[in-house]
Formats: sequence, structure tokens, C-alpha cells
Amino acid sequence: MTDVRPFTVIDDRERWNAKFLGGEAQSAEPDPLLLEVCANLTPGRALDLAGGAGRHALWLAQHGWQTVLSDISDEGLAIAAKRAEDAGVALTLRREPAAATLTGASNSERFELIVVFWCLLRDQFPAFPALLSPGGLLVYKTYTTEHVRYSEGHSQQTALHPGELRAAFPGLSTILYRETNGIAELVARSG
Repeated sequence: MTDVRPFTVIDDRERWNAKFLGGEAQSAEPDPLLLEVCANLTPGRALDLAGGAGRHALWLAQHGWQTVLSDISDEGLAIAAKRAEDAGVALTLRREPAAATLTGASNSERFELIVVFWCLLRDQFPAFPALLSPGGLLVYKTYTTEHVRYSEGHSQQTALHPGELRAAFPGLSTILYRETNGIAELVARSG
């Protein structure tokens, strides 16, 4: 019998710190979905949740957004801070689990844009709509269990079920939904 235990915050922080120190997850290029959706938006307040080394937060800040970057990794945030300094833009950095960001923000903050890339935050889905300003957008992209990586042994606990993201935010209006090759993309607007 295999010993299966849930990750703790310390485990997650150590795992991601090791990845960043090892040179992983350090792309500076924003995901094409972010560019497709956000290139012509009027800037406002943005939250890049579980944003790692800040590739999306940095792009948003460079395009006039007041951007909060939340991530659990000290090393990822250090890379993001250096990139922001080099680019001459400001980022608000929060070193905390996504659940803590969502809980803390839910009391007082609203965002015109929330972006989540490559991170499954299923347990926090109910908190997202309340953080969006009226008309605000949620951009979410991550894996489903149909992605090839899950047939190669990755834990399916980190993947959506096919079609799950489409139904995850019933209080938001879906603007775009695509699910191809085990990758789900959602853009939804608050009322």
C-alpha cells in the first residue's frame, strides 16, 4: 500500500522553491491566452494567482495594470521582483498559498482581472466570483486528465476532469471556452 498524504504549505513551498532554484518554470513569455484576451483591455487592478516567477504579472504591469502577484514560492517571487525592477514596473507581491490570497482579498479587494495558469485551485473556485469587480474577467488555463502527462504517471489530483472548468463558475458568464489536447481554457465575466 502506498502512503498518500496531502501536500502541506511547507511541502508545496519547498517543492516550488526547488523547482525555481533548479531553473524550472522560469519562462518570461506570457501565455498566448493572456495576450489574446488582455491585449486590448483597459487596465485596472489585476491578480495573478499562483503566478510563480511573474511572467503574466510582469506583462500586465508593463501594460498599465496595477498587479498583485501571489505565489507560495520565495524563489519564484524573488525572480519576479528582480524582473519587475529591471523592467521599471511595480508589482505587489504576496508570498502565500492561493487560498490565503483569496480569503484575505475577499473581505476588501476587487479586481478587474484575475488570471490563473497551470494551477488547479478547485477548492477555491467558489471564492473567485466575489473577487471580481462588476464586468471583471477571470482567465483560467490548466490541464485536464486527458493531457498526455497524466498517462505518463503524473497525479490526476492536479488536473481537471474534462468539461469541469466550463461548469466551475456558474455565477460568471462564459466568454470563451476551449478544451483541446487535455488543456482547458476559460474566460468568464462577472455580472
